[in-house]
Amino acid sequence: MAIIAADIQWRKGVPYSTLFNEFYISPTNETEQNESEFVRLGDLKRRWQGLSKHCASFTIAETGFGAGLNFLSCSDVWLNIAPKSSVLEFFSAELFPIDKAELAKILSQRPHFRNLSDELIKLYPVPVAGIHSIELFQGRVRLHLMLGDANEMFSSISQSPHQEQAHYNRRPVDVWLLDGFAPTNNPAMWSPELLATIASLSDQTTIALTANIDQKKILTVSKNLQSAGFLIQPTESNGSQKLRLKALFSGGKYQQLELDNSSGSTQWHLDKTVRPITTRGQEVTIIGAGIAGCTTAVALAKRGFNVKVIDRHPRAGQEGSGNSQAIVYPKLSLRDDVLPRINLQALLFSSRYYAPFWEGGLGNQCGVISLPGNPKIAEDFIQISQRFSGCGDFVQLLENDELCDRSGLSLASSIGLFFPLLGWLPPSIICQQLLKEHRIPLIHADIDHFNHQQSDSRWHLFDTSENLVHSTDILVVATAYGCEKFEQTNFLPITQLRGQISKLPARTSTKSLKTIVCGDGYITPAHDNYHSCGATYNKGLFSTELRVQDHEMNIAQMGHTDSGLGDVLKNLDATNMDGRANFRCTTKDYLPIVGPVPNFSSMLKDFGFLRRDARADSMMMGDYLPNLYINCGMGSRGLSYAPYTAELLATQISQQIPSLERDLIQAMHPARFLIRDLKKKRL
Repeated sequence: MAIIAADIQWRKGVPYSTLFNEFYISPTNETEQNESEFVRLGDLKRRWQGLSKHCASFTIAETGFGAGLNFLSCSDVWLNIAPKSSVLEFFSAELFPIDKAELAKILSQRPHFRNLSDELIKLYPVPVAGIHSIELFQGRVRLHLMLGDANEMFSSISQSPHQEQAHYNRRPVDVWLLDGFAPTNNPAMWSPELLATIASLSDQTTIALTANIDQKKILTVSKNLQSAGFLIQPTESNGSQKLRLKALFSGGKYQQLELDNSSGSTQWHLDKTVRPITTRGQEVTIIGAGIAGCTTAVALAKRGFNVKVIDRHPRAGQEGSGNSQAIVYPKLSLRDDVLPRINLQALLFSSRYYAPFWEGGLGNQCGVISLPGNPKIAEDFIQISQRFSGCGDFVQLLENDELCDRSGLSLASSIGLFFPLLGWLPPSIICQQLLKEHRIPLIHADIDHFNHQQSDSRWHLFDTSENLVHSTDILVVATAYGCEKFEQTNFLPITQLRGQISKLPARTSTKSLKTIVCGDGYITPAHDNYHSCGATYNKGLFSTELRVQDHEMNIAQMGHTDSGLGDVLKNLDATNMDGRANFRCTTKDYLPIVGPVPNFSSMLKDFGFLRRDARADSMMMGDYLPNLYINCGMGSRGLSYAPYTAELLATQISQQIPSLERDLIQAMHPARFLIRDLKKKRL
């Protein structure tokens, strides 16, 4: 999953691409601020100066990130001109990302960007394929760096493989920055295929701006833009032999795509009801104040919604999120299917999300060591380290001496994977701090049921005594396995699974533990003179009373993980051991459930044809309950998944272009089980 970094040579003191035979930055002195040419056109400045304070976001998409100079130029102007309540969403594709050290060297030559570039370099992602969403500059800019082929990446974030519905029920891209190396050197960046994809994510308010293009190639670029549905504006010259273009989208001439219908219907995840664009200030209420509910609340508050959280406890994070030490759990795979891809992207996102909490002294970014349980897994670890070569900031393969040095214990394992960006956190305190920092009120109430009333188009929430507790425009269910009790969500195939963690007293032999160690189970470094160790999986057991046999199982798991751990944990008395037991919400495919809630009976009827032919292709869209969403099913990885799924849900509710691929969204979609069961004739 690692991606090849750009091959750069320094010529005349300027970075040069050996692959594309072109300078990243002009070596001449024709302009001191060459990187800000897009901004100097004036179009962006004029649009941003005219933005209403009620505008939640503005979207720019760029076809080549390069050294990030266009991004920094746009961010600089945005921060000085745009309303402080608005966020710049900046999508940029890059197939050959510049190495972090090289990027720092390039940007050091641009002192006027020093404050902005320092933050970009600090948060610059590891070179792993996929979409990396990064919040910068006090949350006023979100960079979505898409590492991969530009056409593939922009196609992947469309709502449908059918281009005419690429941004169905979503806001389009406002401005495209068409920037790549010259058409002669990099024709793929100016191809009709890419420009058709760009057109599919645009509407009649979208403009496209090009970088300087050699006059000899300007006709080819103009022709391709026109074929994609753009009207070319008069060209502008900077006095050299190159020209800039501005184009206004007038309507797409969509290609007829060759679709793979092996998966059957392609549009079940789209809502057939066309929704009006959401506006700032709409009220969103979230049932559930665990880590899923609180991260979702913050993601929505940042997008201008009026957010409230309801929970049956007076404080946030009191059930599944109530452990004093929870780990951001790493698991990588050699496979490229959706589960390991989602695990990977969630890990990378959560490590950035929790960094400010660790820097503020909450929990500990102590790193996580994963040990192999058998020779086959050890071989997998070696291959995983090879796949992620060049990603040492994220994962490293350590041999025994290094494992012992990193962990602080005399471990027996010959190898292990070390994740330096991860650590542990107290989820309940995270939940409480998130709500407090973003001034999100917590309503103490036990919601028994809710219904949608057409008279006011709002959801009305009731307690067990039929008292109306609250009403809201938009409702999110984030109650883990508690979603079973609601009529609208009780069709979801989730399992309530008990887990018990043990608080092991720190001994002289264990106080030296410096990192989290995991395998069959996990153990954390000592905190308040205890190690957290866990956790059991007890299906069909619904008591939160602590059990001695579960403490013994947790200790035994660590011994099975590594005999060195077994040695330092032997002879522990579990009889009066402290700990905590609560419940996970798990799913059949081990993935979260996040997205709009389908109208089950209507979907069953509309997609009944899949029982007869599971591969039948259809343009049929789904039927979804109005403004009702769910975020649950994270199993034992709530701390890892929650920030990631919260961002997905927030983009869906705010109708923004999503910052993750369509197949990953569908893999976590609440309607996926219904569609699968119809195809397999289970319904």
